[in-house]
Amino acid sequence: MTVKRKVSTIEPSSPLVPRKLKYSSKKTTEQNKFAKFRQTTFDKYKDTDNTNIIGPDGCQVFFSDIGVSLESIVPILLAWKMNCARMGYITIEEWSKFMKDIDSVDKLKTTLLTLQKQVEDDEDLFKKLYIYAFLYAKSQDQKSIDVEVAVALWQVILADKYPIIKSFMQFVEEKKPIKVINKDQWASMLDLCKTVSEDLSGYDSVSSWPVLFDHFAEWKKEGQ
Repeated sequence: MTVKRKVSTIEPSSPLVPRKLKYSSKKTTEQNKFAKFRQTTFDKYKDTDNTNIIGPDGCQVFFSDIGVSLESIVPILLAWKMNCARMGYITIEEWSKFMKDIDSVDKLKTTLLTLQKQVEDDEDLFKKLYIYAFLYAKSQDQKSIDVEVAVALWQVILADKYPIIKSFMQFVEEKKPIKVINKDQWASMLDLCKTVSEDLSGYDSVSSWPVLFDHFAEWKKEGQ
């Protein structure tokens, strides 16, 4: 007599479910959570006319909602990490790449604070952020940025770190020697801040500084 064996059915919740299957299910759930947060937050701030971007108005509301001042370094820092190509705009591709591992506003805030600390502590990262800011601020067909834009960026990026930049901003606003800042002047400004003190000790006009900096040095010495 042949005894038929009863085929057992393993429920999905059974501890006998292969570990790989459990892990795969958990991973899918997490990915769905990230994707949902990423999409819902983008949809909240996206432009009404072009739904593939967040425009200036949406960016302003977004930063306000997460408690970030537009006059802080954080918006520039976020644009840098998103590799945004156009100032004041975030595309769905730029947004999605940065937000792929973020599933809450609290995690977003923590991520931004961590990035800010890393940039403050690492001179190479700080320089990369600074150089990016020039490319971010200028239009694609431009080789320079308006002085007013440069001053606003210097105020956000350099003013708290290097005192000499405040004198330079005062110089260009009072004397108005130029209307635009080019890439060489922008890059040299960081070198000036790092190597020359506020009283201009260490400044050598014979060195290969932009002529604008020589005019600044003359102006500052006249006022001392």
